[in-house]
Amino acid sequence: MRTLLLLLPPLLFILLSCEVKPEPEPIEYGKDSCAFCLMIIADAGFSAELKTKKGKVFKFDSIECLAAYILSGKVKEEEILAMWVADFPTKELVRVEEVKFLVSDKLRSPMGLNISAFVKEEDLKEAHRNFGGKILTWEDVLKYVGERWREKIGKAGH
Repeated sequence: MRTLLLLLPPLLFILLSCEVKPEPEPIEYGKDSCAFCLMIIADAGFSAELKTKKGKVFKFDSIECLAAYILSGKVKEEEILAMWVADFPTKELVRVEEVKFLVSDKLRSPMGLNISAFVKEEDLKEAHRNFGGKILTWEDVLKYVGERWREKIGKAGH
């Protein structure tokens, strides 16, 4: 019994240290490549990331590439631990659930669907005033990308 009590703390430490944390991994701009389109990730204002429950990390050069990757079925929804997108003004990765999106041809994203993300409502409103476009939720983004990239997504899923 005493031996078991001595082994318990190290075993707990090992188990807890193996837990996958819902935090983004830093993206190495100019080095990391996009999991969907394979381009080098260069623009921090449009980047995105997905982490699975097993700890596998997928990095993207644009929000549309993250959406397309999900729509392609390469990762199942129940396997996803968390997803992050870059807050356009700060370039920081934030949870998808915390932002709203703007689609505007005047804010050019690397892959051309021109989707940007905003945490603060006032930043979103200012960008919308300056650049026009349409404000979207994450579900809207998935639908928008699915409609415009149907062929790309179909090829990636096979």
